[in-house]
Amino acid sequence: LDAEEKCYSQLIPIEEEKTRAIIANDLEALQDITVREHDLVDETSALENKRERVAIDIATVLGRDPKTITLEQIASVKNQPADQKKLQEVHDRLRRTVSRLQELNNQNKQLLKEAIDMVEYNMNVIRSTRMSSGSSNYSSDASEVAGMAPQHGMFDAKQ
Repeated sequence: LDAEEKCYSQLIPIEEEKTRAIIANDLEALQDITVREHDLVDETSALENKRERVAIDIATVLGRDPKTITLEQIASVKNQPADQKKLQEVHDRLRRTVSRLQELNNQNKQLLKEAIDMVEYNMNVIRSTRMSSGSSNYSSDASEVAGMAPQHGMFDAKQ
């Protein structure tokens, strides 16, 4: 559990860095952050699987349902007060760390949603200006400008 909490704790500064990269629209930094984040998530997943196997073993020994047993229940059954205290401390740290990660993830999710909404808005503005008729093009003396620039695809490529 200590190792799992440590991995989650290492994700916090990465998520905070991701927030700054999203705000700065720094795609290169986001790519780097995503790679580091992915590595830590893989490590955390392996530790989580190990923790689940240990919890199943403990639940079996205690005669409890492995699917519903919690860390608090395991800590309350231990006969060693020092072990109970240590398990409770790890549980509390893990809960705080995961809660902070959830806050950061929700914030990043909202920032990304806003960025996507802005891109969609800009794309709609571009489309609407490209689709508008030539009748709205006037010169400074209020006479209509003759002809329009040829229309090309939105993303032109050399052929």
